[in-house]
Amino acid sequence: MPRIPLQASISYLTPEIMAKGLVTDVSREGLRIESHSPVHVGMRLALVLYLSHDQDPVMIEDATVQWANGTHFGVKFVKWSKNAEVKLNNFFWTGIQEKCQSLFHLMTEATKALPPNYSIDRHTPALEDAQRNLIRRILEECRWVIGGASGAAKKLGMKRTSLQYRMKKLGITRSRRNRHPS
Repeated sequence: MPRIPLQASISYLTPEIMAKGLVTDVSREGLRIESHSPVHVGMRLALVLYLSHDQDPVMIEDATVQWANGTHFGVKFVKWSKNAEVKLNNFFWTGIQEKCQSLFHLMTEATKALPPNYSIDRHTPALEDAQRNLIRRILEECRWVIGGASGAAKKLGMKRTSLQYRMKKLGITRSRRNRHPS
């Protein structure tokens, strides 16, 4: 199931606790949440998800904690209203469209870096060179900040971990002369 990166506020409730957290990604079936309030696998929660400031919150009446690791945990939706389902589906498909547009932008920029009249062959190193050059340029623009709201991953429309994987695969490292003092 595809997951859409997200940064949205959430409140979660049980008969014993009321806590707040940050949703870090969403799928049609659940959420990944970061919070300092402890939960355990199997715990049942009611969720109030704030997708944006200009919309009413999405209420998930019942969700189950599927996994917990430190301050992160994942929940699977068990019961929610038709209204909540419509809001989440709209959000989910909008997110997929944005990811496709980001990928298209990345491919377009990489293709622009190729020489004119160049035949693209997926086994040709020139395409990797174009990707490497684009990623390096964006990294330099971001002063080699990879994650976060103003990081290179966000500008490239990728997850931080995907960008790190791509950097490793393409052999992109920060040279000593490019390091900026803190």
